[in-house]
Amino acid sequence: MTKTGIGPANHGIVRWLMTEGPKQAEPSALLHSFSLKLREAGVEVDRSTLGAPILHPIAKSSFVFWDIDSGPDQRWFLYTPDQLEMLKASPIHGIYTRGEATSLRLDQPGDRSRYPIGEDLWAEGYVQYEALPLRFSDGTHKVLTLATKSADGFSEADKALIEAALPALTLVFEGFIARNTAKTLMETYVGKRAGLRVLDGEIARGDGSYIDAVIWFSDLRGFTSLAQSRGDDEILRLLNDYFGSLTDAIEEHSGEVLKFIGDALLAVFPHQNDVRSAVARAEAAAMKVLDENKGQSGFSFGIGLHPGTVFYGNIGGGNRLDFTVIGSSVNIASRIEGLCSELDQTLLTSADFVEKSSLAWKSMGKRSLKGVTEPFEIFAPVN
Repeated sequence: MTKTGIGPANHGIVRWLMTEGPKQAEPSALLHSFSLKLREAGVEVDRSTLGAPILHPIAKSSFVFWDIDSGPDQRWFLYTPDQLEMLKASPIHGIYTRGEATSLRLDQPGDRSRYPIGEDLWAEGYVQYEALPLRFSDGTHKVLTLATKSADGFSEADKALIEAALPALTLVFEGFIARNTAKTLMETYVGKRAGLRVLDGEIARGDGSYIDAVIWFSDLRGFTSLAQSRGDDEILRLLNDYFGSLTDAIEEHSGEVLKFIGDALLAVFPHQNDVRSAVARAEAAAMKVLDENKGQSGFSFGIGLHPGTVFYGNIGGGNRLDFTVIGSSVNIASRIEGLCSELDQTLLTSADFVEKSSLAWKSMGKRSLKGVTEPFEIFAPVN
C-alpha cells in the first residue's frame, strides 16, 4: 500500500469528517468510516477505538471498537473494582486524567511491557499501538487508539496525517457525545419513549397526544413507619432494590416507567388497537415482580392495573414541565392499588383488564373508588 503523505489525503479526510462525519448514525459508524478513510489514504490501521467517560446511571465509559475483520462494536465500561484497576493500568488512564499520548512499538520488548495491553496486542499480531487524546471544548480528554499489524508500523507520514485529522475528528465526536448525553439524560429521568419525544421537540406545555395503554400504579405499604424504624442507608438500599425489580420487569415487557412518586411508581404499557397484547405484557411483568419478591421480608407493596385512554405529554407551569400521563384511567389504577392493603392482595385489576386477560382471576366484589361515580368490580389473581 502506497504511503501518500499528509497533503491531498489529509485534506480529503478532514473534508469528509466535516461534511459527512456528523451525518453518521452513531459513533460506531463514525469510527468505521474514519478507519477505512485512513486505510484509503495509505495508513494501515487494523484496529481502532473511540472512548469517552459518559453520564450514564450504570456505565461510566463508552467505547467503540473496530477492527478490519469484524467491523465496529459498541462496549460499555463499568467502574467495578477490577475494571478500575484495568483502566489505571492502561494508556487510556493517562489520557483521561492528564491528556498524555502513548506510542508503543510492540515488536520491542521494552515498549510492549509498559502496559498489559502491549503484551495482549503483540500476541494478536499487532506491531504498533497509538493512544491519542481528543481535547474537548470543556477541557476534558477523550481517546482515539489505532493499531497496525504492518511490519513497518506507522510511518512519520502516517502519524502526521493522523495528527492533522484529530481536530476535525474531535469536533465531530464531541457532537456525538453531546447528543448521546442528552438522550441518556432524557431516558434516565423521563423514560425512553417520552425522552425521544422531548428531544424531537415536544417541550411546550400541552404538547402531547392521547394514547391507549394499560396503566400500572404501585406503592409500598407502610413506608412511613418503615422509614422511621430503619437507617437512611438501609431505606435507600431497600427502595433501590424494590424499584430496580419493578423497572426491570416493566421494561423487559415493553412497558415504560414514567415516574417515581416517593415510594410509588407509575408506568404504562402502550398499544395501538391491541389491548390484549398490552394486558398480557403488563400481567407478565406483574407476575414476574410477584415471583421475585415472594417471601421478601421487610416490606410489602401493591400493584393496580387498568386499561384506558390517557393524555401522554407535557403538563406543568412556566418553564418547569413534567412529561407524564393524565386521565381518569390513571386515577382508577391508583385507586385500585389503594385497595391492595384493605383486601390483603399484592395485585388487583379491573374488570376491563380481566376481560382481555388469558389468566385466571377471582372477583373481590364491587368496590367504591374515590372520585369514581360507579362501583368497580375488582379482581385478584387465582393463586
